[in-house]
Amino acid sequence: MKKAIQALVLLLIATGSTQAQYKSLLWKISGNGLKDTSYLYGTMHTADTRIINMADRAKPYFESSKAYAMEIDPDGEKNMMGLMGKMMMGKGYSLQRMIPAKEYGYLDSICTSQIGFPMSMFDNVSPVIVMTIFEGVSMGLDESALSGGGVPVLDLYLHDQAKKAKKKIIGIESVAEQLGALGSLSFQEQADMLTQEVDSFQVNKSSGQEVLKYYLDQNLDSLSANDDDAKKSEKFYKALVIDRNARMAERIGEFIKKQPTFIAIGALHLPNDVGVIALLRKKGFTVEPVL
Repeated sequence: MKKAIQALVLLLIATGSTQAQYKSLLWKISGNGLKDTSYLYGTMHTADTRIINMADRAKPYFESSKAYAMEIDPDGEKNMMGLMGKMMMGKGYSLQRMIPAKEYGYLDSICTSQIGFPMSMFDNVSPVIVMTIFEGVSMGLDESALSGGGVPVLDLYLHDQAKKAKKKIIGIESVAEQLGALGSLSFQEQADMLTQEVDSFQVNKSSGQEVLKYYLDQNLDSLSANDDDAKKSEKFYKALVIDRNARMAERIGEFIKKQPTFIAIGALHLPNDVGVIALLRKKGFTVEPVL
C-alpha cells in the first residue's frame, strides 16, 4: 500500500522556448564556487522499462555523487496514510457528480482495464490527482507500480539504488508543500480541467505517445512546447510549475554547496525561462548538457 501511495504522489508531480536549447536529460552543474560537480536529471514519473533503461546511462554520474535528491523523499514522509487523506476532497464531494457522465464513464473504463480498480475507488480523490494518473495511463506506460508491484517508478528506482549505495537522500520538497500548491484551485476547477483532459485525449489518442517519444529523444524543447499543463489555467500553471520550480532551484542551489549530488526531478521542470536550469544559471551556476 505504501508503494501505491508513493507512486500516486509522484504522479502528481509530473509537469517554452522555441529554440533548441534543451536537448538532454542529464545536466552538469558547476561553477559559482562549487568544490564538486553535481548533476541534474530529468525524469518521467513512471515505471516504463524504456525510461528506466535510459536512466542507466547516467549511472557513472549517479555513482560519483555522494547524495541523491528527488522531489520527495518517501522515507522522509512519516505518515503516508495521513498524506493520502489530504488528497481526498472530503465529505459531500463526488467526482461522478462533478464531471459529465460520458467522461466519467470513459475514466471508469480506463481505470478498470489499466489499473484494475473501478472509478468508484477514486470518486472522492481530488480531480487533479485523478488527472495525473490518467495522463500516465494515457501514454500507455507501465502503471503496475500503482498496485505496489512490478518495477518502481523511475524516481523510486533511483531512490532504491541510492539507499543500497548508502548515499545521503534529500527530499527537495515535502508532500504537504506539493499538495498545498493545489489550494489555489477549487475542486470544481480541477474537475473541469479533468473533463478537458479526457476530451482532448479522445480527440487525439496519440498525444501521450508523442510525449513519450519526445522524452526518449531527450527533446525537452518539444516536450515543453507540448506540455498540457502550460495550456491549463494560469493559476494551475503558477502553482504547480512556476512556484515549485523557484522553490526547487533555491533549495538545490543550497545543498549542492555541501556535497556533490545527483538530482532527479520531473523533466518538464527543467526547460524554458521559468525552468530550474534557467533559474540555477541566474544564481550564477554553470549548467551544461552531458548526454
